[in-house]
Amino acid sequence: MRVRFSTLVLVLVFAASCAQPGSSPTAPASAGGSLAAGQSSPDSATMRFGNDSVGSKYGTPTGHDESGHARDNVIPRTVVIDRGGTVRFEMGGPIHQVGIFADGTEVGDIIRTNAFNKPGCPPVPVAKFINPADNPTTFIAVTGAPLCDSTQADQPIQSYQFNTPGKYLVICMFIPHLDLAMYGWVVVRDR
Repeated sequence: MRVRFSTLVLVLVFAASCAQPGSSPTAPASAGGSLAAGQSSPDSATMRFGNDSVGSKYGTPTGHDESGHARDNVIPRTVVIDRGGTVRFEMGGPIHQVGIFADGTEVGDIIRTNAFNKPGCPPVPVAKFINPADNPTTFIAVTGAPLCDSTQADQPIQSYQFNTPGKYLVICMFIPHLDLAMYGWVVVRDR
């Protein structure tokens, strides 16, 4: 009995240590409150789209595991700024494109009907980008073209100023990355 209990406790501790945090945003600090260290300041924040320094260099078609997709994430998942603040988006890979959606938009709300390929980006049938015109009531902006888009100059750092309080969804417009949960939130507080 004692061995079973010890084993159960060990399994629960291991499971808890391996669990990843959920994808929901953290609550914003109240006006005048402090923010988590390194997360953001009242006037600015930085989010990194992609991290090529982690995960396998091999994609899943070669028979390797899913660790190649560890690169396709948003770091940190949530930032908090004051109204009028700016978020700087650092591109950590050639295919990422930041899309910003209205306060209260959830990932499941995004329509993908008329997705399209971009010049210079992977032309495979499923590797398409979300068409902003499919989301007229929720789409706000894209911060630039993905680095693979041969019609645009490289834009490894992009930014956007948020002037209205709310919780804004930011996503990678490249559908395969969005499907891998490459999204986050910008929480804008009233000053």
